[in-house]
Amino acid sequence: MDTNSLVAGKGIERLENARINVTVGVLETECLEHHKRFFTVQNTKRPYIILKWAQTKDGFIAPISKDEQKPVWISNQYSQQLVHKWRSEEHAILVGTNTVVADNPKLNVRSWSGNNPVRVVLDANCRLDKNVNVFDGSVETLVLVDSRNKKQEIRQNLIFEQIDFSENIANQICEVLQKHKIQSVIIEGGSQTLQTFIDENIWDEARVFTSEVSFESGVVAPQFSANVFSEEKIKNDSLRIYRND
Repeated sequence: MDTNSLVAGKGIERLENARINVTVGVLETECLEHHKRFFTVQNTKRPYIILKWAQTKDGFIAPISKDEQKPVWISNQYSQQLVHKWRSEEHAILVGTNTVVADNPKLNVRSWSGNNPVRVVLDANCRLDKNVNVFDGSVETLVLVDSRNKKQEIRQNLIFEQIDFSENIANQICEVLQKHKIQSVIIEGGSQTLQTFIDENIWDEARVFTSEVSFESGVVAPQFSANVFSEEKIKNDSLRIYRND
């Protein structure tokens, strides 16, 4: 059977021509929601993109400086566990250079059961030390460097790709992810990386935790405008999910 005849409505036509009653649109909204990653890839030729961050009640996502190379937690432990659940549900997770330098994250699933996402690390100027956690080879990792730098050799579970970091960065990142058949990605920071996707209007969801913590000064949270899709309390944290409709 010609598979082309089963798509673009032709399958329905064949059934109707065979005098089979066909009902369409049953639970259409629910189906679109369930398959939103697949449809985004098919319709936009890029992965489904989820922006995620935690911010203080006065609008900061990190302190200006700190004494140790590890995260300063803003959200509570239940919110943090939920983030690990999300990681297990998505194909990839992406961070910028500054996040790796500041926090040395592992970007894996530790507080939930499931597969580790593919790690995607932006390292335009090859600043990152080879001993950081994201280069440990334990998880498949894409490293995006500036095209003006010498191309790096592929190492165990590390694949280096080149893009032009001077313009349209988010779009180029999506092209690399599409090349590697990645269907969804969580952008976890930092603020500059998140803002890049917002400014280029290349995102589908934003998941934002707001805690009762106050910094008074620090790295300002990303700025954007969108409608709230859902809102819930996680102990003393507020989680708002926005959709880029």
